[in-house]
Amino acid sequence: MSSILEEFFYGNVSPKVRIKCPYYDELVRIIARNEDKLMERLNEEEKEILQKYTDAQEELNQLTAIKSQIFGYKLGVLMTAEAFVTGGEFSIGD
Repeated sequence: MSSILEEFFYGNVSPKVRIKCPYYDELVRIIARNEDKLMERLNEEEKEILQKYTDAQEELNQLTAIKSQIFGYKLGVLMTAEAFVTGGEFSIGD
């Protein structure tokens, strides 16, 4: 069984948030357009190499996102724990 944080990431605990950002959408369009242009110029062997590259890059991006989300949640829990352990004290520069 995977961790609850991984299940959360995959949307099995709650739905993932869709990125709503015009800049993000524009970058996706640019990537798709450039990939299409590149694919038109490549022979079959080169297309296969590019596909393997993009598949590996996508897998790496997903793994990075998973690990970043897990780290972020763990960091948040540590910050919350520290807030409770210090008994509500708040000071800067200790």
